Amino acid sequence: MDSLLVSTLAKLALPAAATLIALVVSRWKGVSWHDDLGLQRPKARMLVGGIGLWLAWVAASEVLIRVYGLDQAKAWPAYPAVILVLRVAAIGLVGPFAEELVMRGVLLDRLRRTALGPMGAIVITAIGWAGMHYAYGPGTLALVAADGVILGFARYKSGSLWVPVAMHALGNLISIGQSLMP
Repeated sequence: MDSLLVSTLAKLALPAAATLIALVVSRWKGVSWHDDLGLQRPKARMLVGGIGLWLAWVAASEVLIRVYGLDQAKAWPAYPAVILVLRVAAIGLVGPFAEELVMRGVLLDRLRRTALGPMGAIVITAIGWAGMHYAYGPGTLALVAADGVILGFARYKSGSLWVPVAMHALGNLISIGQSLMP
């Protein structure tokens, strides 16, 4: 099998597997997908407000990236159509859902019930999430941590995981769009 296809399928399979594992283990442990993980429909105003806040943050981040010379979205090569579609699905949709399910669904829910409280849980999960993006430089990691705080706050205030999922997916899709521009 073509190595490009294999690596692309791995980008799709790993977050899909993480999602499946998180959902199966949470069900096995008696975790409510609706109440604990936040897999419930958000109020429209929370979704629209979250996306508006996210778009403002993305715009501010772009300014910070340019001013401080931080890591930018790398240009993608001219992938064959099937690879392009699979990569967009993996990075723009499946990956954000898996990351949000684990970080702002499972971990945030568990940590907020400790002495950390909701705000401490938001900060800890944001730092952990930034650590998952260790390949970037320190300035970019700080932006990723700030992303995590905003996503965590959106999850906490909305009560729905779908708000940060939509925000995260939108951010990744914007980055993909930048990577596809000549």
